[in-house]
Amino acid sequence: MTHFIDANIIVKAFTENEDKEKCRISLSEKFITNSLCLVEAYHAISIIKNDKIYAANAIKSIFKGEGIIIELNKNLLFESFKRIGRYELNIFDLIHYVTALIYNCHKFLSFDRHFDDLEITRSEP
Repeated sequence: MTHFIDANIIVKAFTENEDKEKCRISLSEKFITNSLCLVEAYHAISIIKNDKIYAANAIKSIFKGEGIIIELNKNLLFESFKRIGRYELNIFDLIHYVTALIYNCHKFLSFDRHFDDLEITRSEP
C-alpha cells in the first residue's frame, strides 16, 4: 500500500516555504496522485513563482520519480459523482479522495484539514 499526494504537497515542494524539504522527500518516495492534482499544482506554482516554464519543469520532474499518476478519466469521474452526497468536499477534492480510495491508499498526504475524519487518514509530511 502507498499514500496519495494532494496538489498542495506538490506546490510546497516547488515553492519557498517551511515545509519544502518535507514535501520534496514525500515526492521522492513511492506515491499515487492523479493528473488533476498535477494540473492544479502547475497552476498554483506558475502563479506563486510567476514563471510558467519553472512550473512546467517542476511538474515534469514528478514523472521521473517513484510516483504513479492516475489519469482523470470517465470511470474516475463517474465514481466521484456517485459519492457526491457522501462527503463534504468540492468536486476537485472529491476526485482526489476517490482516487485514493480506489487505489487503496493507506494515507492521504495533504495540508487541507477538510480531509480529516474520512476513511483514509490525512497526514502531513
